[in-house]
Amino acid sequence: MILEIKPVTSKDLPILNQLYTEIDGESPLSLPDVEQIFEQIQQYPNYQIYIAWLKGEAVGTFSLLFIPMILHHSKSALIDAVVVTSTYRHQGIGKAMMQEALKLSRQAGCYKAMLSSNLKRTVAHQFYESLGFKQQGWSFSLEL
Repeated sequence: MILEIKPVTSKDLPILNQLYTEIDGESPLSLPDVEQIFEQIQQYPNYQIYIAWLKGEAVGTFSLLFIPMILHHSKSALIDAVVVTSTYRHQGIGKAMMQEALKLSRQAGCYKAMLSSNLKRTVAHQFYESLGFKQQGWSFSLEL
């Protein structure tokens, strides 16, 4: 399997929007909303969204943000919005995407990679653990 993982461009936004519906089956955002959010994302240094392509078909996506850390005099990587289309799951695509995200993180000089996953996604938790991720502490959030 030859998987191409490329940064998202503005022409990819309709495809990206559709990929995100695979997470929880939610309706896609309007394309103008996606375009506006993408413009905001492009203002952040070291923040990139990627799409995985297999024979010209978009089969997955992930986001990657490198965060400078004063405390560790380094950067940490935040991996987010990892999605593989349902018809291509359990074929190594998620693993290849994560390996690419970790490779990019190492190349950027990150000392660690982090991600979060919804409590109900137990299969995803097993997947991340199979890649060497360990649960560390607790994650807290507050809806505003």
